[in-house]
Amino acid sequence: MTLKVYFEKQMRNVLRELGYSCDNPIVTISNRPEISDYQSNIAMSLAKVARKAPVQIAQDIVALLEKNSDFSKVSVDGPGFVNVSFSDEFLSQMPRFDKFSNKRIVIDYGGPNIAKEMHVGHLRSAIIGESIKRTMKFCGDEVIGDVHFGDWGTPIGMLIAQLQSEQSDLFSTESNINSFSMTIAEISDLYRRASARFKSDDDFKEQARIATFDLQKGNQLYRKLWKILRDKSVDSVKENYDKLDVIFDMWLGESDTNDLLSVVVDELLDKKIAQHSNGAIIVPMPDVNGKERAPLILKKSDGAYTYAATDLATIKQRQSDFSPDVILYVVDARQREHFEQVFTVARLGSFVDENVALEHIAFGTVNGTDGKPFKTRDGNVMNLKDLINLSEEKAAENIADNNVDDELQKQIRQIAIGSLKFQDLKNLRTSNYIFDTENFTKSEGKTGAYIQYAVARINSILEKVGQLNDPKKIKISHVLEREVMLQLHRFSEYLQQSYINREPSVLCDYLYGLSQKFSSLYAELPVNGEQNDELRNSRIFLLSLVKNTLEKGLNLLGIEAPERMSRRKI
Repeated sequence: MTLKVYFEKQMRNVLRELGYSCDNPIVTISNRPEISDYQSNIAMSLAKVARKAPVQIAQDIVALLEKNSDFSKVSVDGPGFVNVSFSDEFLSQMPRFDKFSNKRIVIDYGGPNIAKEMHVGHLRSAIIGESIKRTMKFCGDEVIGDVHFGDWGTPIGMLIAQLQSEQSDLFSTESNINSFSMTIAEISDLYRRASARFKSDDDFKEQARIATFDLQKGNQLYRKLWKILRDKSVDSVKENYDKLDVIFDMWLGESDTNDLLSVVVDELLDKKIAQHSNGAIIVPMPDVNGKERAPLILKKSDGAYTYAATDLATIKQRQSDFSPDVILYVVDARQREHFEQVFTVARLGSFVDENVALEHIAFGTVNGTDGKPFKTRDGNVMNLKDLINLSEEKAAENIADNNVDDELQKQIRQIAIGSLKFQDLKNLRTSNYIFDTENFTKSEGKTGAYIQYAVARINSILEKVGQLNDPKKIKISHVLEREVMLQLHRFSEYLQQSYINREPSVLCDYLYGLSQKFSSLYAELPVNGEQNDELRNSRIFLLSLVKNTLEKGLNLLGIEAPERMSRRKI
């Protein structure tokens, strides 16, 4: 039971005793920590119904709460806020965490397109999705993560058409296709050339359309070429995800639903949900507040299926394979309307059970200092591999030791990836943010390195300590010890908030706050140097609790904590 839940329970008991019917006592962490730990504004909500002044209701509540010895201070503040502070005795008990969910969840994140090098724009989906997945697993859910490649639409037809014009002999024999080889950089350059032609050349656009249709219909040479391009792209993607410690349970893509596409469209036609329109197959969307909406196109007039069709087929497939309680899509906020339409049609077509939640976990963009998508100095969007290298260079600048051995290189990598992730995850998921190329790896301020350094400092302290008996309680002898224990007890509250809102930034705020409180305690109070054995042992165990909680929280963000950090003074 968290502190918040405990206070809520006591409030319900008191309100019941006072004759009020109230399920939600509106309890929050106090916004004035110098006055209290938690507060409730329920008195203001009850005032109108009870026909009493909020202050009077709050005073009645406080009079009963004061009988509970678990609270050291209970008071009324302002127009009727009920404030409580927990006793040191209550806070000195060891914090605990209980799993609180038991759902089966499919989470779709990553979503890179084949034939393109991953760039900074792919970062957010990967690391937000990974953190949400880890958090849900930690809270008790069974979670299946799927990368869901973009590997089956018009872009593939564009590549085939471009190769037909550049290497016409390639398609003359199957052996030529089998011996075809390109690096991911070469494939990306090929795609850029194809994309430029697609925008300006109608004849090329028609060739790409035909190639896409033939690929989806089973053209053997196209399928062999597609597999070569896909395998090379997947290898490149896995290399980047390995560096980011992003792990998927399934490496599926749009192509894996190809056999279901006609089934899905036919079912929607049979149910009169979809209809033919100028050679295409569409689902009309109902107006919203009198505003006309564009239809959802399932099959284009050229015979090729759309992303909407593959998304619907994927939902149907996931329902059949996993019977999930929730399906999450961690995708750019600009795709909001697409998912609103797909989810609507999925339910109309009964492709998913009624009780299954479909959620679009939208996120903003990564921008440069000019407010536009983050780019390199030459004006191109920075690819992810170069961004990771940049992060490692910045992390190395803050390392005091110039002799970089394997252990130090591992430390640099952990700091670089941790800093890169934390700079992203600390921002509200739905907001755009500016990528800081100068300060994100520094171990001061709200950075991943700051929290990693707190863990490293505690490791250094604990290395000097012999074996101690684990106390059942921490002895609180100073206000700084109390603040650390209060923050430790709040881990479950922040975790639940992060879980419910699908919001990793909540965990970032918590870990930064805990690191700050540890730093204040460490600066003010002796630990190994404490002369009183009971206090010394208590503080050592307090620090071990902090370390374990920081490591646990960082892991939920997908960040490793180095055992030690060789830091250059900044």
